[in-house]
Amino acid sequence: MCINMEHYLVITAVGTDRPGISNEISHLVTQCGCNIVDSRLALFGTEFTIIMLLSGNANAISRVESTLPLKAQEQELITVMKRTTKHQARFFPYTADFHIEADDTPGLIEQFTLFFATRKVDISSLSAHTVEAESDDSTNHFILQISTNLPEDCNLMTLQEEYEALCLNLQVKGTVTFIGHNT
Repeated sequence: MCINMEHYLVITAVGTDRPGISNEISHLVTQCGCNIVDSRLALFGTEFTIIMLLSGNANAISRVESTLPLKAQEQELITVMKRTTKHQARFFPYTADFHIEADDTPGLIEQFTLFFATRKVDISSLSAHTVEAESDDSTNHFILQISTNLPEDCNLMTLQEEYEALCLNLQVKGTVTFIGHNT
């Protein structure tokens, strides 16, 4: 294994949210000699969650793998790490963004992920958010945003019609925006 070759590591950390927690992780990564290629941070309830893609030489990645568990224990975090490779960008002639708004109902995300899975549509990102109702006698509002990569043989008109039929069947408001890409 070449030490100078670029290596990649995905880390996930979850723990009780408090000021400075993201800095603790970022500092450790930097001190180990790694670069943060991509990251996402979110709060779920009172829990802080961060996902990072790191790059570095073999020694730097190994330092993160050996020092992060101790830092996580000190900070009362649960961590998961997995080595990976550089993302290989693939060309998609079309991508599409799907936006869904509805009264919050269990199972909505599953209905839409199933819709895409059965059509072999690759989900590149998914973000769901529930807006709590202002009063006890009203329903929470649910917002779902899904970005997709469409296969070359995808019929955009058919996909849009089937998506609109699903939205109608589930009694949700849905829109789709197709984005064309040139070679």
